[in-house]
Amino acid sequence: MNICIIIAGGDVTGEVQIPEGALVVCADSGLYHAQRLGITPDVILGDFDSYTDMLPEGIPVLRLPVEKDVTDTLRAVQYGEEHGYRMFHIYGVFGGARIDHSLANLQMLRYLYERQMQAVLYHGKTVVSMQYGDGIPCRYPRYEGDFSLFAMTETCEGVTIRGTKYDVEHITLKNSFPLGVSNTITADDAEVTVQSGLLLVVQVRQ
Repeated sequence: MNICIIIAGGDVTGEVQIPEGALVVCADSGLYHAQRLGITPDVILGDFDSYTDMLPEGIPVLRLPVEKDVTDTLRAVQYGEEHGYRMFHIYGVFGGARIDHSLANLQMLRYLYERQMQAVLYHGKTVVSMQYGDGIPCRYPRYEGDFSLFAMTETCEGVTIRGTKYDVEHITLKNSFPLGVSNTITADDAEVTVQSGLLLVVQVRQ
């Protein structure tokens, strides 16, 4: 599957991995991160309220209005979608001075789900994704660190977790109570099944 890499303007620590053939999009001040890491994007977009230096030559630029209904990061996702990409790896989505943008990026996972696309959000050693309630087990590799699950819909029904310190069978997670926080994977990988609802999966990989 071809991957669209998006580098946004939040905190970016560690490496940004660029698979072969990936489309690389910088959203506004995400360009600072790309320049620091020696990454040349395929396209730069944004309203450029946070990237204020001269834009590099030879790279396509999509200028956005300051007053708009989408964030620069979401517009980068839409750009990838317009060019046929269905899987997104997005860096720089959390931290910085704007908690509202961090929340918007979590909501963006729902946007992708409704369009039958997927994304993984990277924040240093933290990896965030969303699992859909289709009854199909998903596996998550073991890392030292926390493994947490949160209901993104009002409830997630029929949640089964195996291969962890706290295994459960057919429970309900609610978005009003963080029951799934701070588990640990003890097997080679964890197996998670959700019958209905949308589940936020957070791995802190120490």
